[in-house]
Amino acid sequence: MDGVIIPTLCHGDRVVEVVSGNEDISACDALITLKRSISLGITTADCAAVCFSDDTKIAVAHIGWRGLCHELIEKMLGEFDTNALEVFVGPHLHVFEIQKDMCYETIKSKFGETFFTHEDDKILFHFKDAIASLLPLQAIFDDRNTGEDMTLPSWRRDQTSNRLITVVQFSNSTTADSI
Repeated sequence: MDGVIIPTLCHGDRVVEVVSGNEDISACDALITLKRSISLGITTADCAAVCFSDDTKIAVAHIGWRGLCHELIEKMLGEFDTNALEVFVGPHLHVFEIQKDMCYETIKSKFGETFFTHEDDKILFHFKDAIASLLPLQAIFDDRNTGEDMTLPSWRRDQTSNRLITVVQFSNSTTADSI
C-alpha cells in the first residue's frame, strides 16, 4: 500500500519508532510513531493486528503466540497514556491446536494452564482469550475468526500466502464536530 509503512515481520518483540519513514523496519513486529503524517501497517493471516493510540501517538503490533509470550503487548501498552488509550484488535485465529512442544511450553510458562482446553487427543490454545487478558477492558475486538471466515486468509486453515493488512493512522481532525 502506498504511503503506509509496513515492516518485515520476524515473530518476535522488536518495536521500531518511526520518525522519518526511513528507519530499518526489517525483522520487527511493531511500529510506533508520533508523526501525524505517517500511516503504519501490519500484515497478518492468523496472528492478531493490535492497534494502539492515545492523544499523541499511534502504533500497530503483530501478535502471534511468540510475541504474546515475549510480552510484546505489555511492551506496547507501556508506551501509551492509559487514560487516553484506545486499542483495536483485528481479525485473527481465536483458538488453535498445539502439540506438547516448545510452543506449548512457552505459552504454559507465561499463562499456566489458564487458556488451554483438551478435546479428545487435542490441546487447544484459546489465543483470543489470552490476548484479551492482557489488554484493557475497553479494547475493541473485530470478532471475525480467520479459522472460520472463508473470506479471510488463514495460514493454519489453507497454508495461504495471502495476508490481511491492518493500517492505523491519526484522524484528520483533532476536534469533534456536532451535526
